[in-house]
Amino acid sequence: MAQFNEHIVIRTRSTSVREAETRLKSVLRKLRLSDSEEHDLLVASSEAVNNAVSHGNKNNQTKNVTVDVGYVENEVTVSVEDEGGGFNPDSLPDPLSPENLLKPSGRGILIMKSLMDTVDFEFTSRGTRTVLKKKIHQRREHEKVSDI
Repeated sequence: MAQFNEHIVIRTRSTSVREAETRLKSVLRKLRLSDSEEHDLLVASSEAVNNAVSHGNKNNQTKNVTVDVGYVENEVTVSVEDEGGGFNPDSLPDPLSPENLLKPSGRGILIMKSLMDTVDFEFTSRGTRTVLKKKIHQRREHEKVSDI
């Protein structure tokens, strides 16, 4: 498979992360990734969507989250864009500091970075875009990849 692109728009609401997970799982299945790589991409993408809904869009139901999934030359890119005002990634508290270990939130970016090869943030006039990239090392062998 030389190239693949999928575009998903999700309305901000309490079920947004669940909806995104269901739709992303369907898209990632088309790529016929190994179970572990599919899992890593799904978890990291879900974290990005959760951040977009709660921190970016601040649960504002008039705003959307846009998810783009791309595959080129053994690399999957998932871009998650909100309609929020942005943030400074350098000013985030360290989730591994003792005072932060028991907090109920604050580990999403750490989780994304631990599962992906790269995690970048782009700040536009429309909102914040989180760009997740993962090189694919193993694909399901028993299925044709040209059927997409």
